[in-house]
Amino acid sequence: MNELQKEKKRREFIKNIIGVGALSIVSGAGIYFAPNLKSSKLLLRPPGAVDEDTFLKMCIKCGQCLQVCPYDAIKLEDIEGGASLGMAYIDPIERGCYLCEAFPCILACPTGALDHEKDNIKYINMGVAVVTNIDRCLALHNKKVPDVAIDKIYEHTKVLSKEEKESKKVVIRGNESEKEELQKGVLEKLEKFRDKDCIICADMCPYFPNSQDAIGMIKHKGGFIPEIREACNGCGVCVELCPTEIIKIIPRETYANVYKKGGKNG
Repeated sequence: MNELQKEKKRREFIKNIIGVGALSIVSGAGIYFAPNLKSSKLLLRPPGAVDEDTFLKMCIKCGQCLQVCPYDAIKLEDIEGGASLGMAYIDPIERGCYLCEAFPCILACPTGALDHEKDNIKYINMGVAVVTNIDRCLALHNKKVPDVAIDKIYEHTKVLSKEEKESKKVVIRGNESEKEELQKGVLEKLEKFRDKDCIICADMCPYFPNSQDAIGMIKHKGGFIPEIREACNGCGVCVELCPTEIIKIIPRETYANVYKKGGKNG
């Protein structure tokens, strides 16, 4: 794409934000829905998101959910987003949702695109994880967690200093903000897996109160493999952390649809 084409896309992007945003305003009379919006691809939305068509009409691209996310998991769709440009989504390869108990993203949403009535773990259903290419699973072959798998998470962690990222070592100053504490806590827990048998996906799952309800390790052909379980809500943390990238999230799907109607783990 040449510079002229890029500039044209930028202008179209700005025009669409202004035009579509104007149709999705919040006023004393209520929310005015922008008609006939369709997303070009199905994205993983933040916790509490209403159904996709309604979400596209209600989200006003304000970025409040992004601002309050303590793990920096929420992003806004860029120029390639089509109808959903400027709207909130999660890319689990870059950062999964660590399921804060308070769900500040839901509470911060001014329009209800993230439903305020669903600010509880039992209502969170972002999607469901599926395991692919199971023969590549490190646990199946009784292999250790490689350093690179942990090192890459330092690059995903925005609260770290340049020195911490380069040294791959968290420094606890004692005056960290809550956001810094939470993100550094992930790395501190993850560090315990260096050169250990790989069970990261199951042991780092943030589903509460019991992560084993969402994912666990089961014996398979002399080793172990991850098993996705009924409580999985598609948070994507296992996707971010998996060293071999064999776990994917199907947005907007449920365990019942994927696994109880013919699908299977692995």
